[in-house]
Amino acid sequence: MSRQRFSFLELVIAGFVGLLIVSNIVSQKFFEVEFLGIIWSMDAGTLLLFPLLYIFGDILVEVWGYHTARRVIWYGFGFNILASVIFMASVKLPHSEYFTYQDSFATVLGATPGLVAASMAGYWLGSFANSFIMARMKEWMISWDPDHKWLPLRTIASTVAGELLDTFAFVGLGVVFGIFPGELLLSLVITQWILKTGIEVVMTPLTVVIVGKLKNWEGRDEVGTETYNPFAFFKSGKETA
Repeated sequence: MSRQRFSFLELVIAGFVGLLIVSNIVSQKFFEVEFLGIIWSMDAGTLLLFPLLYIFGDILVEVWGYHTARRVIWYGFGFNILASVIFMASVKLPHSEYFTYQDSFATVLGATPGLVAASMAGYWLGSFANSFIMARMKEWMISWDPDHKWLPLRTIASTVAGELLDTFAFVGLGVVFGIFPGELLLSLVITQWILKTGIEVVMTPLTVVIVGKLKNWEGRDEVGTETYNPFAFFKSGKETA
């Protein structure tokens, strides 16, 4: 019996979903840093995790196609809802008198529902915008750039749009739910968008290297899809370049 070759897809999916769940917890912490005479407001999730999530998204679309990225986006969406329910139930459960950290426990996880609602809206809009633009640009570029030398063009362009939608929805709803103060709305949107996009631009060379190696290992280079409808969960891809 021949052994099936190991695929990195499962590892990428696990990393993507795991990082997404963690990001919704650490994103509650925000802070300001003065740089070049400007106050830069950001949260811990923006700084540490969200740029990695978009890199994961780019890799999924570029190697395994939009149809695979679509499923993974929904996986993340579903497991985040499950995590939120578990967090809320954990806070509501009675605690022992020896558990002296109930208030701190509730502060961190009790705010999760509003944070998850804001994060999920931003995540859904941003992730699908990023994946759609990435996939459509690949379809357009494949005729004149079959060797993908201009891959950074679509990774950066898709990130600029995706991160803008993600950040605006997340921060806007975060203000509505009282997670972030209203006076920081504009500052948070602008600084987070610039920071997220900037980090991915800096990491673009690494993304290109990883994509190239994964394509060679997996023997996959998906172009297009049967449909770009984000709700067409069971639709397949179109072709392999």
